[in-house]
Amino acid sequence: MSGADTRTVAWDDLVRFQIPADWSIDTEEHEGKPVLALRPPGGQGVLRVVADTIAAKDSPAYTLREVALRFVRPDDGRASDRVLEDRPGGGIIATAVMVTEEDGRRETHYLWLAGVEATASVRVAMFSFAAPAEWDGALSDVLGPLDEAIRTAEIL
Repeated sequence: MSGADTRTVAWDDLVRFQIPADWSIDTEEHEGKPVLALRPPGGQGVLRVVADTIAAKDSPAYTLREVALRFVRPDDGRASDRVLEDRPGGGIIATAVMVTEEDGRRETHYLWLAGVEATASVRVAMFSFAAPAEWDGALSDVLGPLDEAIRTAEIL
């Protein structure tokens, strides 16, 4: 995703990525932490972004893999389609899909974690695109470009 129909978004001095130019940008607060919230036109869901630097326990490579494994929630029956893969140019990307119930509504959450090793730490950006569960399978025009934008996001 690039060109005149996109714009660059940066968050928390840790991640920079492209979104369609017509998406709205806002911030929310979840558990006392600011979260970037991006919405495509027409109420087609919301993309939330959180970024963090995490001190390495043993080595940055070990810590990054551990964080990515926890992110895909291997013990959570609500999560599916879990994948961990190396990012081109270094780092890791973890993806999963989770179906939840939010305020009596079933939602599907498409999850991505993009991370890189740093000196004595790891830097990660976590993305969650939430949409009503009944839309599952009907969002390829949003999810395809979004997946590409996240996979090519720059972790700073």
